Amino acid sequence: MSRTGAWSFATVGGRVRVAPDEIRIRRGVVDALRGVPRALAAGRVPPELRDVGWSGVGAVLALGSLVPNLLWDDVGAIGAGDLLVAGVGLLAAVGGVAVTIARRRRVAIRLDAVDYVAFEEEELVVVYDGNGEGDDTRETLRPRDDDERADAAVALRLRGVELRGVDGDERVSRTVVDAPETELVG
Repeated sequence: MSRTGAWSFATVGGRVRVAPDEIRIRRGVVDALRGVPRALAAGRVPPELRDVGWSGVGAVLALGSLVPNLLWDDVGAIGAGDLLVAGVGLLAAVGGVAVTIARRRRVAIRLDAVDYVAFEEEELVVVYDGNGEGDDTRETLRPRDDDERADAAVALRLRGVELRGVDGDERVSRTVVDAPETELVG
């Protein structure tokens, strides 16, 4: 626990603090970009690449059409229009990634709005009322390793958050699993 009264654990994309009144998720830009190759290697499409969209496809196609000219030493056949289309598509794709990273950089979830945290295979899914009207919102976190996953379970249990899926999870301490339910102290 830190001096601010918050427990924390590291994720693949940043750091999560479980404070007395809220869960604070901070994602670093470098950590988010570092997580992209890991996600691709694990067979997942990271959210940073999901938002590249059609502009990214257009950029790849435009740049791909320039490759034959470069391979056959016909650089003079590349027109300004080709470069403009490729550049605009590339700029839009990079902009989409930047907006996604900036939008997901900091999230604060009030503890009294959290319904539960599901411990799934490699992820923690925080399910909470995001708009105050009972609509479930989900925030997915990927702890960096098994120790961080165990720290997350302890921090969340101590704050009175309902944990689901920890009963059969060998990476979570039996102390956390067997601990009595606590209530959020207000």
